[in-house]
Amino acid sequence: MAWLAGIDVGGTFTDIVLINTETNEIRVHKTPTTSHNQAEAFLRGLNEAGDLSQVSAIVHGTTVGTNALLERKGARTALITSKGFRDLLELGRRTRPTEFGMTGHFEPLIPRDLRIEVPERVTARGEQVVALDEAALECAVKELLAMDIESVAVMFLHSYSNPENESAAARIIERLWPNEYISLSHRVLPEVGEFERVTTTTINAYLQPLLDRYVKRVDRELREAGYEHSFRIMQSNGGALNVVNTARNACRSVLSGPAGGAIAASWISRQLDIDHSISADMGGTSFDVAVILDGEAALAEEKELTYGIPSRIPMIDIETIGAGGGSLVSVDQVGILHVGPESAGAQPGPICYGRGGTRPTATDANALLGRIEIGKIIPGAEQFMPAVRTAFEEIGRRLNTTAEGAAEAALRVIDMNMAGAIRKLTLEKGHDTRKFVLIPFGGAGPLHACSMAENLNIPRVLLPIWPGVTSALGCLLADIRYDDTWTIHERLDRIAPDRMSNLFASMEERVRDVMREDGAAADEIRLTYEAALQYDGQSHRVYVTLPEPTISAPALAKLFAEEYRNRYSVDVENIPIRVVNLRIRASAPRHLDVAVSRNSVRAKGHSSDASGQTRMMFGGRWMDAVTRHRDTIVPGEEIVGPARVDQGDTTTVIPPGWTAVADEQGYIMMTNTGAAQ
Repeated sequence: MAWLAGIDVGGTFTDIVLINTETNEIRVHKTPTTSHNQAEAFLRGLNEAGDLSQVSAIVHGTTVGTNALLERKGARTALITSKGFRDLLELGRRTRPTEFGMTGHFEPLIPRDLRIEVPERVTARGEQVVALDEAALECAVKELLAMDIESVAVMFLHSYSNPENESAAARIIERLWPNEYISLSHRVLPEVGEFERVTTTTINAYLQPLLDRYVKRVDRELREAGYEHSFRIMQSNGGALNVVNTARNACRSVLSGPAGGAIAASWISRQLDIDHSISADMGGTSFDVAVILDGEAALAEEKELTYGIPSRIPMIDIETIGAGGGSLVSVDQVGILHVGPESAGAQPGPICYGRGGTRPTATDANALLGRIEIGKIIPGAEQFMPAVRTAFEEIGRRLNTTAEGAAEAALRVIDMNMAGAIRKLTLEKGHDTRKFVLIPFGGAGPLHACSMAENLNIPRVLLPIWPGVTSALGCLLADIRYDDTWTIHERLDRIAPDRMSNLFASMEERVRDVMREDGAAADEIRLTYEAALQYDGQSHRVYVTLPEPTISAPALAKLFAEEYRNRYSVDVENIPIRVVNLRIRASAPRHLDVAVSRNSVRAKGHSSDASGQTRMMFGGRWMDAVTRHRDTIVPGEEIVGPARVDQGDTTTVIPPGWTAVADEQGYIMMTNTGAAQ
């Protein structure tokens, strides 16, 4: 039982990586996602890829939470809050849906009629000035049950400083509520900031029933199939937790799927001594970007997952847009070309797949321009190319160009959209893209990588060994991780000497309990201590890593001043420092040591001729291009574009002006010979 399985369920394909820890053999496999029931593709693909009885651990990245949140398809949820604060979800931080003007629309996760106030009040210092009105709470709970509410969020003002009223409310709700879907803000996010606390707690309550049913269903079906070993879910912070902890903390897995790709890109960067890189995951439906700095994926302390719904759970800083191989190409009423965000998905898919699709996609554009040979991917699918041409002729007619001209225009649009997503995490944050290496993956990433790089002056593109399933690999590389936080919100010079160390000790006990419950050995749990500080009167905070939990106030002040200077290039004097939050990050390694080599991979998929010739269109001209199968490329061999590299899980396009060279392990570095080095 030496096999480990990483499974990433995307909008179009479910990707599977199996690694044998004894022989180092790696198997990769892709199967169409069953959107109506992701568990179906999960189990079918796992059985197609290998023998389940030989698998000893499974780690799964899922988009169940992401899709439910973005599409507003979560559970019917209610909010119980302090009297006078039912409208927090809509008041927010006085931002606007559109940067300019007053247009736009915002829809909170919980409508106003399902948000109920009850009398209670605790001050910011934790003093209870109004006890919980238990009779009013009981009436509220009974009213919600009569309205067929499945999940409830409870957020009382300042519960981070004193959770007594929320705990009392929990005891009453648990007595009346028919299920375990009760989210308390002091457990979900015990931090100052009532708006972020209520949105994060609401996200948890909104997603918990869906995620709980999904992971338990998969777990149950695995058990029924005879699997009795570890089953974990990727978390947004790049770690993995078991089924119970995942369901309990649903808001922590909103970016479960994209996080796996970022972890894999971080691991590849460390393996190849690449300081700074950009992970670019382009699948069939979405495009996910993360920045890797010094071999580690950058984290965001807060992420607005969609307008007006921020989550303050620490997560990998991932930018996601609707751009993938299945992105639909269309022209609007005023003649503007659009690609995405709507996708053809797995069903019906692109026209060239022959599954009933009638609307052109980015994949169809690539097929029409010779950048993929659809007949080698799906035998017999070349018969659908006349329908692809007809669809792009219609697009071209509206744009006053040819079918090929319309296809090229569509690819330029989607490439610019994806470059824009990368720009948000790099150039807009002060990073020089010329110093980065782009790491593309996903089934469509290598097709578009060089074009994206040209848009951003990124001189080098590193092609992973199995790009089509890199996110699934990342699931296997993830540590067990859990974060905990607590708010102080006091001036540093007024905090009792032992208060922070006592709080850290209490938090450490909680995170160790979670880690042990998840199977982590006590002697392997690594703890990182952090503090969020700000100068008095500021709204933004800066996190610093502490050398030890018993750090003195002067030493902490010095650390903060240094970090503030490094980040903002300014020294601040004679202003008191305020400690906002304390945080512990706990992790335990997975001990997966993979010796990466192309020879270790066995892919279930199409095969191709070792080499050949084809024609691809670039810049409005058909060009002769060489084709190679990746397995036949030897280390040190140079391939000059235009060229195409085929393999079982993806296709790579090397445009004119780019050169590709494979290394000893099988990675391919593509270099723009015209870019500044």
